[in-house]
Amino acid sequence: MSKLFKTKEVSEELSVNPTTVQRWVKYFALPCETNEHGHYFFTAEQVELLQSIKSQLNNGKKLRDVEIQIEGAMIATKTDKPRIATDEYEQKLEQVLERVMDLEQRLSQKADEVVSYQLLKHRAEIEDMVKMLNRLETRLESMESKVAKEFEEAELPLAAGGEPKKRWRTFVQMFIPS
Repeated sequence: MSKLFKTKEVSEELSVNPTTVQRWVKYFALPCETNEHGHYFFTAEQVELLQSIKSQLNNGKKLRDVEIQIEGAMIATKTDKPRIATDEYEQKLEQVLERVMDLEQRLSQKADEVVSYQLLKHRAEIEDMVKMLNRLETRLESMESKVAKEFEEAELPLAAGGEPKKRWRTFVQMFIPS
């Protein structure tokens, strides 16, 4: 059985990041052994294949233009997929943009409705508070007028210019002449 290399070992040999090796394996659908955790194991031939991919990329090829051979057969890259015609693509893009514009308009309308509702609620709350303040002001004025009437009828304290109250003389003072 030939020696199997881990992703980290391959990445160190190729001087690339381990995620780059994983991306190449997925992109080119390379048949690799994996363990129960999904970690890749590579044979020496697969390492040579990855080296070939790296050298083609270093020579200026784009990933979609890289050509690989497995067991003598040329493997098709992702560029062989059918492409969408430009007109069809632009039509679909236009439909998506129209939907986005429609959604933006509906969202804006909904936001306006929410703000209007909140303003009406706040206005109602403010009106309720104004009514409560008016009631409190009326009660306060009523209480102030009652206190003022009682104050007028009562004797003023000395500090306010009132006269001292006449006190009963103590028992001893009754016998002392003044």
